[in-house]
Amino acid sequence: MKIFNINLLKLISKIPFRQYSGEYRIYHFPGFANTSNKDNVGEKKQKKLHISKTLGAASGISDTLTAQNSAPEHAIKSSPTKKSFTNLLLEGTTVVTNTNSKSPSGECAEKKVEKKPDKSKCLRAVPRLKWVNELPEDCRAKKTDIPTVKLRDGYVMPMFGLGTWLSPSAKVEKAVKHALKVGYRMIDCAHAYENEEAVGKAIKKSIEKCIVKRDELFITSKLWNTFHDPHLVMSACRQSLCDLNLSYLNLYLIHWPMGYRAGDELIPYDACGRVIGTRVDYVETWKAMEELVARRLTRSIGLANFNKHQIERIWKIAKIKPVVNQVECHPYFNQKRLMAYLKKKGIVLIAYSPLGAPARPWVKKDEPNVLHDNLIKTIAFNTGRTPAQICIRYQIQRGNAVIPKSVTPSRIESNFDVTNFELSDEEMKIIDKLDKKIRRVSLSMLANHPHYPFNDKF
Repeated sequence: MKIFNINLLKLISKIPFRQYSGEYRIYHFPGFANTSNKDNVGEKKQKKLHISKTLGAASGISDTLTAQNSAPEHAIKSSPTKKSFTNLLLEGTTVVTNTNSKSPSGECAEKKVEKKPDKSKCLRAVPRLKWVNELPEDCRAKKTDIPTVKLRDGYVMPMFGLGTWLSPSAKVEKAVKHALKVGYRMIDCAHAYENEEAVGKAIKKSIEKCIVKRDELFITSKLWNTFHDPHLVMSACRQSLCDLNLSYLNLYLIHWPMGYRAGDELIPYDACGRVIGTRVDYVETWKAMEELVARRLTRSIGLANFNKHQIERIWKIAKIKPVVNQVECHPYFNQKRLMAYLKKKGIVLIAYSPLGAPARPWVKKDEPNVLHDNLIKTIAFNTGRTPAQICIRYQIQRGNAVIPKSVTPSRIESNFDVTNFELSDEEMKIIDKLDKKIRRVSLSMLANHPHYPFNDKF
């Protein structure tokens, strides 16, 4: 019997056990940074995740969220390392949440991240930097007549501006300088676009050349998903201010309601290509956003990609109510129900991808294209306009702000020329009926995240 017990203990000791590590493996994005490793073990090794441009769509998610409700103790003290963000859509990944325990052979270990250059010097210098906010006294900047909308906090926002998502840094500086020269006064930015430094250079040079005054500009940036932990919000905002070379923002948004684990990468992932998420509640994040207004780092705060239920949760606890919700909106996805709800709340809808995001990297052949729609083209022909101008004007007449993206000078000029014509009521109704409920930026690979916004109807 003693020999039997000894053998039994030896057998049990060889059985591998998986211990819960306070993480949750959220979703699997097929093809998203999943490549086979050359190791003998045969584990999957993820490509570097390039996130700079936007949030794309992929499908298929594995595992379930079971993460802890707080960010890891090693939360970053400086900004995350720049990586390219487009492949978040083109490839697949999985979401986890803090892999703290050593995984046995054959399982996914946490990917080791090399130590990145410290950018905290810029953050520490923010209060002492010499900001180029005002023109010299002898400068007279060009005045522009742009439709505006008054936000619920009293500030005035232009009804349309220049989007910078998917704009490479090498081109976005020239694009922003040209847009400001043409007459644009609203520039939409985000940390995740990885081009804020180039945008900042364009703004600085434009102010120095007497093209525009700082107080005439409306600059927006966004809090990225790895900064949802309340104690990281201020450092994230300061990093965008540092990159943009500004002393304050006009508007700062929570980019998405879903949070990722804090760290040095825009999208943290494990060796199996699974995104490491966090269950930090965006309600707590919002409270930290309010502190930014008190510190005068931003004048207004708002949301992006939030649904009705999520906005209601923030509305109940907010000392400072959100002034905008920036969402995808175009003739094939007109957001009619969400728009009606936002108007009742006094929240302005900002339409991104107003042209249907025809240049997004994951575009499929033979899919419906807003700019090629026969009815849009007919209205454009009858009014002597371009299909893009029709789509932009459509949003303005609905009372929505709109931020079309372009780095081509001729298109930047054309998109700006939307104030001297109007669509008739009949034309507006025709465009309203084009709604196909087609969402181009869905991040469907994150559908298992507890804060994924697009499982609700609106």
